[in-house]
Formats: sequence, structure tokens, C-alpha cells
Amino acid sequence: MTTAREHWQCRLRKKAVLRASTSVETTPFVLRNRLYRLENAPKSKEFPFESPQYRFHEDEIRVRDVEEDRVVSVVLRNHYFGSAFLWDGRLYVFAGDYGEDQPWWHIRRIVITSSADLVHWTEPVTVIESENGERLFNTAVCRGAESFILLYETDDARWPPPFTFKYCASDDLLNWSRIPGAIYGRDKYVGGPALYYEGRTYYTLYLQALDGGYETRITRSHDLLCWEDAPEDRPFLTFDPEHVPQPDLFPGVREISASDAKLCAWQGKTLVYFYGGNQQGQGALQTAEFDGNPRELLEHYFAGVNGPGIDELPVTYIGSPRLLHLEQAANFQKEVIKDS
Repeated sequence: MTTAREHWQCRLRKKAVLRASTSVETTPFVLRNRLYRLENAPKSKEFPFESPQYRFHEDEIRVRDVEEDRVVSVVLRNHYFGSAFLWDGRLYVFAGDYGEDQPWWHIRRIVITSSADLVHWTEPVTVIESENGERLFNTAVCRGAESFILLYETDDARWPPPFTFKYCASDDLLNWSRIPGAIYGRDKYVGGPALYYEGRTYYTLYLQALDGGYETRITRSHDLLCWEDAPEDRPFLTFDPEHVPQPDLFPGVREISASDAKLCAWQGKTLVYFYGGNQQGQGALQTAEFDGNPRELLEHYFAGVNGPGIDELPVTYIGSPRLLHLEQAANFQKEVIKDS
């Protein structure tokens, strides 16, 4: 008997390579029926033969009008790992602050700023500070069941892989509480996250390290504690080993990574931006499309999955840290003590 899983086919189609772009991590969003991108623009992209940390204090986060291919505003300078979250007609930007005397990518605090017109921005306010000597990297935010949820990437040394994801909850986007036990990637490489909440389910996109490459994969959860990964043969996005992303500058560099995927609904489809390259600074921003809405795209990777699956897992967390079961929090504390 043939199963639904055997018939599964990826419906996300790669569309374009934006070779002229000097941005890396981006967040697409639609405001007042116009498509924009929040872009992380490292200064080193203007000097392609320099190292990625070249003049990093001049790195900036900016907003681009996609149709006009025009920078609307520079949101922050001397910051990186910016991500955007649109709520009630206002764009909120979360980003890592380089500070003045810190080495490259030794970020210790995440700030928030916001704007209603994409031009005038509020004064940045710190919302997350590092703990246990960790460095902070990418962020992602969504509206969850009863509160806002923030994911941030960290190199907390309590877990052996290079990076893990921690999740926080907030009622106002300014005051965040870490959710005990809500950590993903304690046992494997993860990076370049995105976070969405569709159909009572949280979805996290993450970069998976392979033998000779990196691809974006997807996992899901009802409670941010228990996660179910999509089958290994269903990467959200994978690299094309025959593709040369920057043939004019680096004709010998082939793509080994498809990372930092972010999506939004646009003109009846789902638009995905991602970065294809070699994880060493050579690469290009690319796009992909799905004929359907974001919920349909995210659910597509779990279609026909056999086994208990996420629908049989108990829903123990619905958006507020106060509702986390005390028993699970206690079990998590035991696990931390055992692992440390």
C-alpha cells in the first residue's frame, strides 16, 4: 500500500537570485499593500575581498521598498542580526547591539525599536541581556496563542552544539520572560531561525549542518517544549551544489548552504527570502515562492506523517509563562543540573 508520505513533493520553488544585493539576513513584510524587506547589511559586502568582520561597526539594518528597490530608512547602525515583526500597523525591529569595545559578533544585548511610517524610529530599548557568558545572534518574533513569543539564538556553553534557540514570552513586546524548558537544538547544530504561529502550532525554521553543506529545515510544537521535526527527506530549502551565486566575483565558489529563510504572504502566494552561499561571506540573496498561504506552506512539510505526531502531544503551554506546568519546569531544572 502506498502512503501519502511517499507521494510528497516539495512545492516551494526557487525563483530569483539577487546578485546585486549587499544584504544577508532579511525579513519580508507587507505594510499598506506594499512589499518591503528589513535587511542586515554588513559593511564588508561593499568590499567583497575583505573578511566578514571588516569595518563591522559600520554594519547597518535598513528597510527597503522592494518594488522601487529603494532604501526607505536606516533603522540602526553598529547593530546586526536584525529581524522585523509587524503588529497593528507598526513595525518592530529586534537587533543585536555591537556596543563600543566588543569584538565582532560578541553581542551581549538585544534591543527593540519601532516605527509606524518606516522612517521615524523610537529610541532603542534593551529587551534581552545575555546570561552565563553567552553571545547573542539571530532573533525571530511571532504572535502566539496568548502572548508574543521571541526566539533568540545563543552559544550558551551549557549545551554542546555551537548554537541553541531560547524562547521568551511577552504581553507588550518590551518586557520578556524566558520560558523554562523552551530550548531547541540542545543536541544538534541549529542556526538562522525563523518563527511562526499558524493553526495553533508554532513552527521554527532552522539551519541544519550536513556532511558538506547546510540546509534549512522545519520543526513544530504546540507548547514550545516538545518539538516534532519534519522528516529528514523534507528540507524546507536545500542548496544547489551546481549553483555559483556570485560568478563575477567568485566563479569558483559553489553553493553549499541555503540559510536564513524568512517568509510572508504576498499577492495570493507565500514569498520566501533566503541566502545561498558558502557560509564564509560569499553568496547571494535569493527568493522562492509557494502557491498558497503561509499556513498551507508550513503544514505541507508534515503532510501524511505517520506516528503519534504533534496532534497527540499534550498542550501544556499556551502563551503565558505563568501557565507553564510546574512539574515540567522542575524536570527541566533537573535536566540542566544533570547536563551542566
